[in-house]
Amino acid sequence: MELKIFKGREVIDSGLGERIIEFDKMNMREVWEKARMEFPEERRRKGLESNPTFIVAFEGERIAGYLEYLRSWNDPRYIYVGSIQISERHRNTRLILRLLDEFRSLVSKEDFLGFETNVQKTNAPAVRMYRKIGFKLEENPRNPASWLARAGKELLTNSPVLRLIDKWRAKALKQ
Repeated sequence: MELKIFKGREVIDSGLGERIIEFDKMNMREVWEKARMEFPEERRRKGLESNPTFIVAFEGERIAGYLEYLRSWNDPRYIYVGSIQISERHRNTRLILRLLDEFRSLVSKEDFLGFETNVQKTNAPAVRMYRKIGFKLEENPRNPASWLARAGKELLTNSPVLRLIDKWRAKALKQ
C-alpha cells in the first residue's frame, strides 16, 4: 500500500478527481440509499475545485482509501475534513490509522484552532469513527440529515486513537 499526497488542482489535472468520484459513488451507495438521496455528483465536482488536500492510499493502481481536507469555508481558522473513505475490502484494517497518522503529520505544521466536518446521520460507521476519534456531534443547522462534528486542535495530541496509531507505527517499524 502506497500513500500519496495531492494538493489543489493536482487531483483534477491528474484525472484522479474522476476516479475519486467513481470511488465515492460505489463506496457511499448504501449510505445515500438509506438517506433516500441521490449521490450529489455536481456538488462533489465543485468540492474537488475548492483546493483540497488528498492523502490517497493506492493498492497498485486502485484507490484503497483516502482522506480529504481543506480550510473551512465557515471559518478558515478550522480544518474541514471533507471526506474519509475506505474501500469495503480495507475496512477493519489498519489503513484508517495510516491515513490519520499522515493527516496528523501534515496538519500539525499548520496554524489552526480545530477541526470540523459533516457526517450523514444514516452513516452509522462514520458516526462511530468520528466519535471514537474524539469529535463531538451536534445538530447541523444547515442540513438536518447530517451531524456537524467538531473537535479542538488537541486531537493531535490527545485523541483516543493516538494509542492505536502509535502501536501500529511501532509494529510497522519492526517489519
